Amino acid sequence: MSEAGPHSSGTIRRAVVWSYVLTGGNFAVTGVVTFVMAAFVPPAEFGVMALALVWVTFAQMLMQHGPAQAVIQREDVTGRHFDAAFWSTLGLATAFAAILAAIAPLWAIWNGTPTLAYVCWALAPVIVLNALGVIPDAILRRRMDMKRISLRVLTVALISGVLGVGAAVAGLGVWAYAVQQISMSALTALVVWTVTEWRPRWGGIGPALGDLRRFSLHSLSEVTAFFVSSRIDALVMGAFFGPAAIGLYRFAVRIVEMVNSVAAGGIGQVSLADLSRLTSDRDAFGRRLGQFVHAAAMLMYPALGILAATAGPLLRLAGEEWAPAAGALRVLCAAGAITMLGSILTPAVQAAGRPGVGAVIGWVEAAVAAISIVAVGLWMRDAAVGSQVLAIAWTVFAVQGVMTVVYVWVALYRVLRLTARVVLLPSLPPLVAGLAALGAGLLIESLLGAGFNVFLGLLLTGFTAVGVAVLLLTGLDSRARGLVVSLVRRG
Repeated sequence: MSEAGPHSSGTIRRAVVWSYVLTGGNFAVTGVVTFVMAAFVPPAEFGVMALALVWVTFAQMLMQHGPAQAVIQREDVTGRHFDAAFWSTLGLATAFAAILAAIAPLWAIWNGTPTLAYVCWALAPVIVLNALGVIPDAILRRRMDMKRISLRVLTVALISGVLGVGAAVAGLGVWAYAVQQISMSALTALVVWTVTEWRPRWGGIGPALGDLRRFSLHSLSEVTAFFVSSRIDALVMGAFFGPAAIGLYRFAVRIVEMVNSVAAGGIGQVSLADLSRLTSDRDAFGRRLGQFVHAAAMLMYPALGILAATAGPLLRLAGEEWAPAAGALRVLCAAGAITMLGSILTPAVQAAGRPGVGAVIGWVEAAVAAISIVAVGLWMRDAAVGSQVLAIAWTVFAVQGVMTVVYVWVALYRVLRLTARVVLLPSLPPLVAGLAALGAGLLIESLLGAGFNVFLGLLLTGFTAVGVAVLLLTGLDSRARGLVVSLVRRG
């Protein structure tokens, strides 16, 4: 079996639509679940789970960006390439799970949280369960067959969310998150095998594994660098701050990441496969990349502006103990707006066969972030929890902002040989809409005052920010305006 060839525009549109059905549905489900569980689980317990998930998330990144990424990017693949990718991914996951189980006590001692070791042991099987579905999922993404998996995965998210909420209401604390994670991984592994006909075979995978190795190693280096730079806060914070500060900060990060997964994630799930087929046509490559950046910006910039505007009442609605994270959430929204460009350009650089570029810049960012956060940790060790969280957020914003500018310049001008005008200029209207939404929301919040009803305040602030964002986006962006007109006509 060999798969190659460009995708039709209709196939790409359907893939993008179903990709957004998946990511948007996941955002809705996980967003509701996250806030409901937060009402029953205090920040310190969330912090313990965040520290355990650091390594589970790292393992998942390795699984998705090693051989799996190679079979998506490679122009011609056979069944043997899929076999090699599956068995190497599963072997790597098993080894990683065993290592996590072994180092769990040391990780708990580093963070001064004995319970953390037990949570890590409970989550170690999740790494293997996640690996079982990575290659079947990669095959579907290569074919841009997102429809077959979207609704099933959303059902899994809903079921696992209900189980997690039930456990939280029952008072299980941090173990409620463990219930959610384990059930989601097990059900997802089961579902993905029901929607693909491919089954792995053993033997004779050496040559195919060699074909994938070069790209896989560069991709793994890049994702490891990204993990260290994006998770250095959690890796280091435990040595200086308590679980409550970590929980508040990681909760704010999780909210921004959910928005990012909808805006940039939906594009990212199809862009690598599509751009990899256009590398021989630079003009077509540039136009398509510009379309991907613009589509992500239309969703992400207004959404982040609205989120930043409503950060205060949104977190107070989850519980007053989460309110100290409001300032950090706003700063992290700004960081997310900056790093969106890098998250979209990364698949483009990988499609061009240059994943090592991102790895080099990622490792530099990781080193700078580590030094900066250690310095802030020493400086803010005895400060109030809210101040600690805000200081880390500003540090991350500064580091990610500078390194994203460097990465965008290198990716566009040195690797892809494209101009910023073609790729970035269409994103200005969404950026203006997002900033206006932030300003309008903050104005309404200040007029309402601190004593106003939290729920009504959230509604008024949110509706105002959304209204301003929609009006400006449709007024300034012709593509957004055309989409609205099309929807109105269909209605």
